[in-house]
Amino acid sequence: MTTDPIVVPPAPTDTGSSLRHRAFLVVVALQFALIIAMGAAGIALPAVQEGLDASDGEIQWFAALFQLGFALVLVLGGRLGDLFGTRRLLLIGFGLFVGATVLGAVAPNIAVVLLARLVQGIAGGIASPQLLAVIQRTFVGDTRTRAFAVFMTVAASAFMVGQLVSGALISSDVLGWGWRWAFLAFLPLGFVTWPLASRLLPPDPVRVGGRVDVVGSVVLAVASLLVLFPLIQGQSAGWPLWLLGLLVAALPALAAFVAVERRLVRRGAEPLVDPALFGLRSFRVGNVIGVVTGLLSFAVVVFVTLTIQYGFDRSALEAAALTAPIPFANMFGSLAAAPLLRTMGRTTIAVGAVLTAVAAVVVLVTLSFGSDVLEPFHLVPGLVLLGFALGISISATVAITLADVPEVSAGSASGVQSTVLQLASAVGIAVYGIVFFGVVGDVDTEASYLDGLGATMWLTAGLCVVQFVLYPLLPRHTAGRPHAIPVADPDNLIIPAFEPDAAGGHHGGR
Repeated sequence: MTTDPIVVPPAPTDTGSSLRHRAFLVVVALQFALIIAMGAAGIALPAVQEGLDASDGEIQWFAALFQLGFALVLVLGGRLGDLFGTRRLLLIGFGLFVGATVLGAVAPNIAVVLLARLVQGIAGGIASPQLLAVIQRTFVGDTRTRAFAVFMTVAASAFMVGQLVSGALISSDVLGWGWRWAFLAFLPLGFVTWPLASRLLPPDPVRVGGRVDVVGSVVLAVASLLVLFPLIQGQSAGWPLWLLGLLVAALPALAAFVAVERRLVRRGAEPLVDPALFGLRSFRVGNVIGVVTGLLSFAVVVFVTLTIQYGFDRSALEAAALTAPIPFANMFGSLAAAPLLRTMGRTTIAVGAVLTAVAAVVVLVTLSFGSDVLEPFHLVPGLVLLGFALGISISATVAITLADVPEVSAGSASGVQSTVLQLASAVGIAVYGIVFFGVVGDVDTEASYLDGLGATMWLTAGLCVVQFVLYPLLPRHTAGRPHAIPVADPDNLIIPAFEPDAAGGHHGGR
């Protein structure tokens, strides 16, 4: 049996207390540009639907395809960066993202827009691991921790800027381009940052050997589509048997994916997902909780945006302003997760679940005021609490899921965990859409949209109950001595470390 040569990456260069390293400045600029585009697209859902006469199902595809494309290539993108160079893959991914954005901006119909969103997601999944790899390679110790904190703050700020800028341009209908500003608002920054990155990013070390799991990636994509397509199209199509058949067919497709990965392991090759990781209880149960967390982590904001613009008949700019605090609340929730995990262990997941359920109840109580009294800004306190609680839930889930993974498998496990969250987010948009549009129906009134949003809050509370029931299945952990905080997921960067006890078990925590 032959093995691929091992390439050891260069040791990070600690730049002391300064974050003015040119590679980091480029990474921050690229991250800002990518996240602006994500925020801009999210606020444009009603404008896209009205401008292109899209169906409810097509709007769900618009929201879900980015998450799907991102998830399907995230692990593969990291592996390609290891094999062919971080700089090269970052420039390819970001260039592809700019190209897909141009395609979306000039699209003549919804089909081309959806293709652009899928390609955007794929490009983001290629670029994102490279951004993190540059930080890992450039800094060590406390400087790395500060770099990740800045990186996360930039992401939250960029999402808000993307929402507000896109919302203002769409609401004002500048030049009569309407929904196209969801794509156009990003392009000037994209056209500037790519040439800068090509000039300023340091060259990669020479890389040799290695393979990528293309077959596993394709099989996982097929299985994911077999789940998403029926869930999104089923309601509008009346749930015909052939759609239910596709949903059932996802099970053998997932089994085929597992078989492909196991065969690669037996051959000594590197799979997309190493099945051995699921032998760890924390990784196995943590990913199940991650699925539940992912289902509600992104979908809620999508349907809040639709309710504000359709139900309350408010502009895209007003919707952007009202939802702008959510990413910052999510960031502060992620920061709060670190001390909670050190003192409470796995119970932090329960704290996040309870707070998320409380936020859902706050929104439900607010909705009970009725359409005659309710104004959209009344929803903001509940939504901010929801964002904060989800920040705790996601970060805690990531940290505990990866707590027992051996260092040699850390990169692979982190990629798998991130992929699970992203795929679950795409499925969550479909599941929440079934509930939301099922309640709204054909009645286009403020009351019907408020009822639809209320139904999604009940679904959110139900998923929180599932999280609470599952968390005791995780092993107990004891907090280890704090050291450089590692990155586990591009969207959740502040992750404290845990150490198993010397006997191989776990103690402490709850």
